[in-house]
Amino acid sequence: MSTTAVKFSSTVVYPMTLPNELWLSIFEYLPSQSLRSVVLTSKGFHAIATRLLYRHLILTSPTSFITAYSVLSSIQPSPRALLLGISPLVERTVEQLKEAVAVVSLAETDDWTPVPVNRQSNRYRFFQVKDAYQPRFLADATVYDNLLTQVASFASLRQLVFRGMLLPRDLHSILRDLPNLRDLAVVHCTVHFAGVYIDVDHTSLKLQSLTLLDIRAVFPSNDDDTNPRNPRTRLRMLAKVPTIRTLTYDHTVWLHRIFTSSSPSPPLTALDVKFPIHKDRPRAPPGFISFLETLPSLRTLILRNHVPALSLSPRALPALCAISAPLSTISSICPGRSIIKLDIRDEAVLTPLYQAFAEVHSHLSRVQEFSLFVGDWDDEVVLAIVARFPNLTKLQVRYARGAPSEDTILGMGSRTLYALPHLVSAHIFCIPLLPPPQSLLEVRKRDDDTVYGAPGIGDTYFENMHNVDTVTDTLLEGVRSLQQLPFSQNISEDFMDEQEPRMSEPFDDYTRELVIAWNRTCPGLRTVQLHPGWVWRRADRIDHWAARPCESSIWGDVFG
Repeated sequence: MSTTAVKFSSTVVYPMTLPNELWLSIFEYLPSQSLRSVVLTSKGFHAIATRLLYRHLILTSPTSFITAYSVLSSIQPSPRALLLGISPLVERTVEQLKEAVAVVSLAETDDWTPVPVNRQSNRYRFFQVKDAYQPRFLADATVYDNLLTQVASFASLRQLVFRGMLLPRDLHSILRDLPNLRDLAVVHCTVHFAGVYIDVDHTSLKLQSLTLLDIRAVFPSNDDDTNPRNPRTRLRMLAKVPTIRTLTYDHTVWLHRIFTSSSPSPPLTALDVKFPIHKDRPRAPPGFISFLETLPSLRTLILRNHVPALSLSPRALPALCAISAPLSTISSICPGRSIIKLDIRDEAVLTPLYQAFAEVHSHLSRVQEFSLFVGDWDDEVVLAIVARFPNLTKLQVRYARGAPSEDTILGMGSRTLYALPHLVSAHIFCIPLLPPPQSLLEVRKRDDDTVYGAPGIGDTYFENMHNVDTVTDTLLEGVRSLQQLPFSQNISEDFMDEQEPRMSEPFDDYTRELVIAWNRTCPGLRTVQLHPGWVWRRADRIDHWAARPCESSIWGDVFG
């Protein structure tokens, strides 16, 4: 018998022999925490993953900037998104900077010593008042100049957010130096007093989205939009950039005032307006209705807090198809328009809700995605929705008190949801109500209607529209530096906004059995949510239901 020698190749294929482009595509799917772990795995992975790790940056403290200063200039490619919240030390008294307790400098990079600023007079207020939009640490002139120079060097920047800071005096020059900037947000910031008028030309900007919220001024003003020295006027002028399609603002700027018949607004497709929380406003602010009537291309309209009824012309907003607003406004906006996505933001009392359904029933037959909040659970609410919205594909019902019984959940498929042949997503769950705000500081940090589970400004802007990732490497370095200060403080308060929402544990197999009972009568269902933070999903009608955390927010995805 002859023997044949078999020679095996000694070549071993290692994972790192894969092209870097493949690894880069894989790493793009990882969350920021996992991406930081990949960077520490090997030199090869470090070189690849670092490109993604610093694609989105958050710099909200001068300590974080100093820690990352040597790295920022060498990041390749340069960041695509930046959230900035660092204020300089100024001689003039600024209300937003009164809680500052130290100035950070580059004098001793490795072991710096903070310089107190009115430490004794501010110490009591510092420990009692926790406002995330009043910085505790300021940058000296050298640190601040280096910061602005670094920001201007990010030529690939597409998303820029100024939050909780004193805006740079040369803000408009910085914007002009960023040719790829498309999304700009200025939230909870103070603008400098414009002592000398300088004509600002924004025609070179290519902004597509602009957000201006809680804009404060160094000095009180009469808010005269025609006064070029008004600290808010020059900021408002950004809304006239002809390429803007998405506009978000509140009552501190009332951007609709700058548009006239001779100077109309850009062709907006999405508008998000935050009204004052107080419910004593009988009419819409001057010029708002006429502004809406000049938006023929508007498709998405979000109105927050208390909004009076809007008497629009039947020919206004012909392209409107998605609206999120209080119940008081729905009846005056929906008639005559082909609404596909509808979200009732405030607490809907059942009797007025049913009356509103009856009034606009003929105008809402095309609604495909519907969301609302009812304070007290009522088994009849789902039945009323099914009877008036036969074409629903997504349904969300949030409630705070009471709950459907086990029998109600088991029979929901065969008794109500079966009548929705196109339904693919059902979210019916209880939410914990937040306590009412106790101070003006708490009011500034949230919308009135977010206590009902409606998406907040941050959810709409950062997650749905702009997806600014919360990579917190430099923030964590800043926390470690802050813990070395000679005085104690609560670090968690300063970085609360950057933390991931805590979710409850997935529910057990008993809940799965409740969902399985819907299989026969609702074969098209792919997503079911009965608890905040977790959903049941399946790929097709013969697949098994599997528990998964919500991908967008704990309230589910209505306008996704």
